[in-house]
Amino acid sequence: MPEAPRVLIAIAPSMYAEVLAFSIRQHRPEVEVSVLGPFEGLEDALLSVRPHLVVANLVRGTASGEIFWVKLDEPRAGEKLELLGADISADGYSRSVSNVTTAHVLGALDRAEEKLV
Repeated sequence: MPEAPRVLIAIAPSMYAEVLAFSIRQHRPEVEVSVLGPFEGLEDALLSVRPHLVVANLVRGTASGEIFWVKLDEPRAGEKLELLGADISADGYSRSVSNVTTAHVLGALDRAEEKLV
């Protein structure tokens, strides 16, 4: 039996992380989703969770093994509504989007599942 895909979410604010985790679980109930708390270390979580996909605000590039990434811009408070952009990196595929959606994250998860699981 193949292993379940694993997703690690490390984004701020925490509510965004919780909503994204909920959405992934609704669309892909077989996926193991871990949400990193605001004071937990990403490097330690990478070692313990061994995710196939990481959704994070900061990507340090020190992860070992094959991991697919969605790097979200950090939301900015301001007078006008800003779009939330992201860089998606998956097995040689790289794309920047100016208005990231759950569909982009699920697409990266699908690609990770095809290649890594």
